[in-house]
Amino acid sequence: MNWKQTLCVGGMMALLSISLVGCNSEASYSPQEIIDQALQETKELESYYGEYTMDIDETGGAKVKEWMKEGKRRIEMSVDDDHVIAVNDGKQITTFSKKENKASIMTFKNGELEELMGKSPKDSAQVLLNIVKDSHDISIAGEEKIAGRDAYHIKAKAKKKNTLLGDIEVWIDKKTWLTLKTITTNAGNVTKQEYTKLEVNKKIDDALFVFDIPKGATIEQIDTLDQTAPTTIDEVKKQLGDFLILPEENGLTLSTILDLKVEERPEFSFEYEKDEQPAFSVSVFKVVSHYETFGGNLANEEDIHVRGEKGTYMDLGELFVISWSENGYEYSIITENPELTKEEILAYAEEMTIVQ
Repeated sequence: MNWKQTLCVGGMMALLSISLVGCNSEASYSPQEIIDQALQETKELESYYGEYTMDIDETGGAKVKEWMKEGKRRIEMSVDDDHVIAVNDGKQITTFSKKENKASIMTFKNGELEELMGKSPKDSAQVLLNIVKDSHDISIAGEEKIAGRDAYHIKAKAKKKNTLLGDIEVWIDKKTWLTLKTITTNAGNVTKQEYTKLEVNKKIDDALFVFDIPKGATIEQIDTLDQTAPTTIDEVKKQLGDFLILPEENGLTLSTILDLKVEERPEFSFEYEKDEQPAFSVSVFKVVSHYETFGGNLANEEDIHVRGEKGTYMDLGELFVISWSENGYEYSIITENPELTKEEILAYAEEMTIVQ
């Protein structure tokens, strides 16, 4: 799959908006020791109401109101001449644009929404820390008040220039782990987000998480976020031609082939198991003339060689991604088993042969 684009545009900014790191001000600790201590001591939020602003390169902004209770969330955003409402009631997400008088309803399979939205700020911070811990220098810049609350000011400065994810500044609420303010650089764009009001553990009416679509509005139904579909090797060959595939040998089996339903081009994911346990997936697509790549490496992404070709390795904590181009095709191997090593995945890549 086109994992880099998804991570850059969607997942990375979402992680940053949740939190980077928490700490206390004990000077005798190293930044990592402070981070570890804060991760252990953070209290989870049950509910809150907040108001914040968002600005991108000072060219446009939005004012946002937010309600959260036991995993349910309502957001109301005023941007330009539109007012947008988004409600997550635990089973589906409904968005409504007043300007367009249009609602979109996205429903999920059992457990799918919980899996998507279920990470706590602490969990999300741990994921992000694993991504930036080696690519950025993390330091404690002091303590400040944001929205009337005591916050730690943390800076993460990129060690290399021209990376997609540049310098980051975050202000973290001491008591709740909520990110009260962020300044991030992503692909050259500077994004600022800052709470102007935050009421923690506020009593919130459950009716706020029920949205009645106005009469006459256009309604779009979306069954699931997962738009992939199982397919066959013959169908992949018909669309891609002579691509590389891993042989099923030494306990390695191909469990599923998924059509990723990418609009720009055919793209497929081969899901492999080792000894009947999920091991990794291999995504592949043929490079087309209008295919665009991001300039520079992502944070924590290093240049390597794969099958004699230039590639990249990205550490995601317990998991990692190895990507490379070969003979007009783009390949990515994404691990699913934390026990697999970089060397083992590179060895598997060497075994790939032209599909028969």
